[in-house]
Amino acid sequence: MSSDPTQSQAAGSPAPSSFSVNGTMNGWAAQADGNPVLAFIDSCLRGIGQVCFMNNPVTGLAILVAMFVGEAWLGFAGALGLVVSTLTAIALGMDRGAIRAGLFGFNGVLVGAGLSLFLDPDWSGVVMVWIAVAAAFSTVLHAALAAVFIGAWKVPPFTLGFNFITLIFLIGALNYANGHVGGLIAPADAQITAGSVSNTLRSAADAASANDLEGILNAIFRGISQLFFANSVASGIIIVAGLAVCSRIAAIFAVIGSAVGMGVGLAVGANGVAIYNGLWGFNSFDAALAIGGVFFVLTVRSGVLAVGCAILAALLFGAIGTLFIPYGLPALTLPFVFATLAFVLLKGASTKLEPVAVEDITTPEEHLSRSRSSGGVGRAAVPT
Repeated sequence: MSSDPTQSQAAGSPAPSSFSVNGTMNGWAAQADGNPVLAFIDSCLRGIGQVCFMNNPVTGLAILVAMFVGEAWLGFAGALGLVVSTLTAIALGMDRGAIRAGLFGFNGVLVGAGLSLFLDPDWSGVVMVWIAVAAAFSTVLHAALAAVFIGAWKVPPFTLGFNFITLIFLIGALNYANGHVGGLIAPADAQITAGSVSNTLRSAADAASANDLEGILNAIFRGISQLFFANSVASGIIIVAGLAVCSRIAAIFAVIGSAVGMGVGLAVGANGVAIYNGLWGFNSFDAALAIGGVFFVLTVRSGVLAVGCAILAALLFGAIGTLFIPYGLPALTLPFVFATLAFVLLKGASTKLEPVAVEDITTPEEHLSRSRSSGGVGRAAVPT
């Protein structure tokens, strides 16, 4: 995930403007530090952006707006999880730079959004309590996982904290009186009978098939919005625009990744309703973005690798989704985590890729600039 927004710029880079919304907005972060309330809001918004590796509060704000566009309850629940997880990090005395970069907020916003979708009823006080408790634990678990993953392999645990905590609560809720899972958690048999699955793109099983352009656009942009549990073309477009504020490269790979996930779903003959509604795209979108310029300097080779990671994420989505069908549980972002971990760990096995150390991550554009001007993006390329 992107590092502290107040870190030094690379040699030769211009001083950051307080009014620039591009990149990690270092100038704005320094100004916000003068006001504790403003700094907290800035940290929270950066936390939303960090789901997509974007350490930028405007990106986070755009994504939050997209969640509210999808559904007001979704946006509120995501914001609740975000605030609680960030406050938990502050209360526990976690690293201030990591808090300011939003690194204790991204799991929380996903926990809130996920539980709001899978637990009933909406706007329930009990569900809000579940979200708050789960979000707080996501901070604890993320800190523990980060210590292990970064210490042992120099890679972050991505959204594992969100996945573990959300699944713990959903599995438990299957047998709890105080916490009801909704209709989306429905144990079933895998569909293995030939011809029982139609991959015709359509919004629902009883809806007419979409034309090619409508189906493709829905699958791609809903795939982007589904990372935040929104099922909306408008939300997907807002998220892409928010990503572009921080990084145009990231925005492009978001669209490419979601399109690849859709293509894999069609190629394997997956359910066309699921593809149309973006379920095959969201893991691939984040995986492609991670490899295409965030954890490796963008080159033709790493760009192709990003597409490969998106393909693997989609295949893992199909496999994990099938594995979970008997329990009625969602795959969440486990496919993204496993696929991206596999590809990021290539940094120690390949001499043809230029990796970016976790502590040096900013934006794909900045990584390219450092690589060209200083011959690398590692610690030596960033003055202290």
